[in-house]
Amino acid sequence: MAKPLAGRFASWIGADGNPLRRRTDRVESTLRALLVLAFLAGGPLLADQAGRWTQAVGQREMRQQQSWQQVDAVLLQTAPQPFYSSGSMAIYWVPGRWQAPSGARRIGEVPTPPGLPAGASVRIWVDDAGRLTGHRPLTPHVVALRMVLAELAAAGGLALALLIVSGLARWQLNRRRLANWTMEWAAFGPRWTTFR
Repeated sequence: MAKPLAGRFASWIGADGNPLRRRTDRVESTLRALLVLAFLAGGPLLADQAGRWTQAVGQREMRQQQSWQQVDAVLLQTAPQPFYSSGSMAIYWVPGRWQAPSGARRIGEVPTPPGLPAGASVRIWVDDAGRLTGHRPLTPHVVALRMVLAELAAAGGLALALLIVSGLARWQLNRRRLANWTMEWAAFGPRWTTFR
């Protein structure tokens, strides 16, 4: 007959009144309950702080990128052909020139799809000084995704740390249990073997 859920939980935390439970068993059950409480209390707080920090960093980055503009760059060389043709997502860095928002002409390497001929235009993102940024500006959706990932990582990191603490504590308690069982067997074992 299976134990009801409440009975299994009481046994798991050591509150079932089992007279055979030793001190090390009670210590392990108490530690297990404390670690679960630490996760339930600390997990949401840590996740919230990680999310807030990530959101603040993302918003600051978005504000810095507000001046970015997309401009056309003219390729000065033909982009290489892809190594294989089916579904190539390769990007090549090819010399190109573009005009900065201030009107100054710039020359540098620009990300280009494979096979574009010299003289073709590609759209690039530049900052207010006309320097190539290498990627598009952050969007609120990306910041929100980063925030959720940071929250999950913080909660997962706390869970992993608590599991490591639990494993180390269990390892030490098992060593103590084995030492106690060895001492008890040394004391009572010879009594059992003399009754044969």
